[in-house]
Amino acid sequence: MLLIAMGIGGGLFSLLWMIANGGPSGLVNAFDSASSVLGPIVVGIVFLNILLAVPLTLTGMGLLRTQGWARTMGMVVCALLVISIPVGSVLGAYGLWVLTSLEVEPLFENRYENRGGR
Repeated sequence: MLLIAMGIGGGLFSLLWMIANGGPSGLVNAFDSASSVLGPIVVGIVFLNILLAVPLTLTGMGLLRTQGWARTMGMVVCALLVISIPVGSVLGAYGLWVLTSLEVEPLFENRYENRGGR
């Protein structure tokens, strides 16, 4: 559920924030007075949130349904999410911790063998 919320909320918030500041160049200029390095970093994080919005949402839906592909995709998406400071870092680290734990593996392995191969 957290991945779905981060995907939808983070993507929309980042998109609206960039539009409100006049696009990528306006966002760089908004942070240019603080530091010449901070502007491009903020633009990179905003673009990362926008690009990860759809994969985060799809992965969250797959994890809720315990689909096998979702665990692998979740690890990849959470590893990329660690770059998105500050909320994404916490959620990404937590997601990696949960998805790599040994207790979670049986949920995603041999899911269809117990149903007679369907």
